[in-house]
This record gives sequence, structure tokens and C-alpha cells, in this order.
Amino acid sequence: MFAFFENIAIGFSAIRMNVLRAILTIFIIAFGIMSLISMLTAVDGIKNALYDNFASVGSNSFNIGNRDAMENMNRGGIREKENPPIRYSEGLAFKRRFGSQANISISVNAAMDAVAEYGSVKTSPKTQVLGADENYLSLSGLQLSEGRNFFPTDIDDAYKCAIIGASLKNDLFGSGPAAGKYFQINNQKYLVAGVLQKKGSSFGQSQDDMIIIPVTAAQDQFIVSNVSYNIDARIKDINKMDVSIDEATGLLRVIRKLKINEDNNFFITKSDSMAETLIGTVAVVRVFAFVIGLITLLGASVGLTNIMLVSVKERTREIGVRKALGASFKNIRNQFLWESVVITQIGGIFGIIAGILLGNVVAHFISGSFIIPWVWIITGFILCIVVGIFAGLYPAIKAAKLDPIESLRYE
Repeated sequence: MFAFFENIAIGFSAIRMNVLRAILTIFIIAFGIMSLISMLTAVDGIKNALYDNFASVGSNSFNIGNRDAMENMNRGGIREKENPPIRYSEGLAFKRRFGSQANISISVNAAMDAVAEYGSVKTSPKTQVLGADENYLSLSGLQLSEGRNFFPTDIDDAYKCAIIGASLKNDLFGSGPAAGKYFQINNQKYLVAGVLQKKGSSFGQSQDDMIIIPVTAAQDQFIVSNVSYNIDARIKDINKMDVSIDEATGLLRVIRKLKINEDNNFFITKSDSMAETLIGTVAVVRVFAFVIGLITLLGASVGLTNIMLVSVKERTREIGVRKALGASFKNIRNQFLWESVVITQIGGIFGIIAGILLGNVVAHFISGSFIIPWVWIITGFILCIVVGIFAGLYPAIKAAKLDPIESLRYE
């Protein structure tokens, strides 16, 4: 035990005697660990955000949308006719006939570049406007911080009212209440019916800058003829999920007047299937991030090996003196080996701290959540020890094998 602490002390002493070289080595190791920890932290932050987003929606939900035009390419490379959009009348028919089995919501992306105004305050033309019905909030997991949800009469009468995001509310109305006030969307006056609780971004789109208006009001102001509506459904009995999806598929085929030999020109996606797909993609990204981080760390270990070899060369006379005073092969080897481990641990500490900060910053900008990755922190420390031993073993053995007589003569 005494020899262990003595080797650690000698390691710190060697670092103090070669500050510039030690700083360079520590920087190399810190950069390698930072690359590894930051990427893995960012990926885990994104994964946690995905779990939170889909947990708020629920596993008993599914979405119906227009099949992407890219799926019209058959194996021969010939493009078939484009799938027709899902019309509002078809969504209403589905809602009326399937509503006994599920809560149904019809929505549409009305605009991505709207301008909101209140008094002299005007937003930049990048505000998303979503047309939706009275069931949209409950099916999307959104909550109100003030005001009310849409009434069915708001949808029937195409009433110009709106539910706005938390950030947009602060931009337009400041810290005071917004419900009951009027503002303009592309020069059309709307009443603020409610304000959403702060939610953050979801899949690259900030829900705090979003405006939700009645889907019928969106038709009057924004909608063009070829737009496709989205249908969201939440099954009342989760045990009947697969059966309900089959029934929904058959019903929509009837509503869209598809023949028996025609393929579905729409798609149905379960919320948990989408979550599994995205989280599976994140897992693949994590593997690539781990591999890239290890490659960076391998490069750092090669740099450390070279620097340790230079250190052995410069300290040849010191090694000869130690051997002349009775230091054994094991003593010399352990001295340089622990010096290498001490350097990698110092670099690892800086790298882990920088990696956590950088990873969470990256995760924040791509809609992830803040985390402290304890597993990767412990992994980082273990990797530093492994890298220290791996990089320092050859120089340590080379130092221990030096002939003491030749070493004492070395200038």
C-alpha cells in the first residue's frame, strides 16, 4: 500500500517537473474522453426526451395520415399516381362512425410561416399554425396554463379563437394574462382562448411558439385544396388495440371508396411503434457515437505512448540512479505505469466534466433533456485507467529494462 501511494506521489512529481508535456498529454486524454462522454450524453438526453414525449401521448393511440408519395414507387421503378389527400369530410365521417370506440381528433398543419401581432409587437414569419378540434389537446398530451380549450361550437362555427404557446404568449403579452385578449394572425383578428403550458421542442418543432386554431377557421384562412388532414385516435380499451386498428383500416377504406384489389392510400401508425422505431434509431446512433469516441480515445492513447517514450528517454539518467540505489524492475515499471495512469485520470476528470456540459448543450438544442450520465461517468474513469495502462505499459517496460550502467552514463 505504501508503494502504491509512493508511485502516485512520484507521478505527480514527474508531472510538476514536466508541466508543458503533462498539460499537452492531459489535453489529449481530456479531448478523447470529452468526445466520448459528450456524444453519449447527448444521445441519452434525446432518448429521455423521446420517452417523455411518447409517454404524454399514451400507448393506446394511433395516427392516420396520407401515405407519402415516395411509397408510390413500385419495384420496377415506375411511379404510380399520387395518393389523394385525406379530406376534412373523410375525417369527419371517420370521427362520426368510429367515435364510439375511440376519442378522435382531426388536425392539419395550416401554416409554418405565419406572423402574429399584438399592438406594436410582431413576430417573425416563422410561427406554426395548427388547425385542430376540441379533442386535440387531450390526445397530444398538451396542458393549458390559463384559459379554456375549444368548445365544439367553436369548431362548428369556425370561430376565430386560438390557443397559443407559452413563449409566444410572453413575446406578445408579456408576463400578464393573455386569455380574453385579441391579437392578429396574418392580419386576421383572433381571440386568445387559452395558453399552453411550457412544453419545449418536439422533433425539431417548438410547441411553445405554436398557435392552435379551430380546424374550420384554418380552412377559411389558410388551407389550400390539396392539403391532407391528420386523424389521431385514442382507443378506450387498450386490449382491443389491434382489432380497433383493423376496424379503422376497413372503415377508412370504405370512406375513401377503395376497391378490394386496391392498396391502402393512407397509413396507420401506433404511437408505441413510432416510439420504438425512433428509440431504436437513437440506439444505433449511440453505438456509432461510442465507436467514434473510442477511436478518438485510441488516438489519444497513441499520443500518450509517444509522450511517455520521450519522457523515458529524457529521464534515462534518473532511471539509472534509481536502479543504482536498489530499485527493481517492478519498481521502475510501476513508477512509469502509475505516472501514465495519473495523467489519464487528470485528463479524464476534465474530459468528463467538459463532456457532460457539451453533451447537454447539444441535447438542449436538439430538443433533449438535461441528464447526468452516471453510467458513462464511471465508464469514463474505467476507460482512463485502461488507456493509462495500455499507453504506459510499453514505455514502462522499456524504462524498467534499461541497463543501470548505461543509464548512468547517459547525457
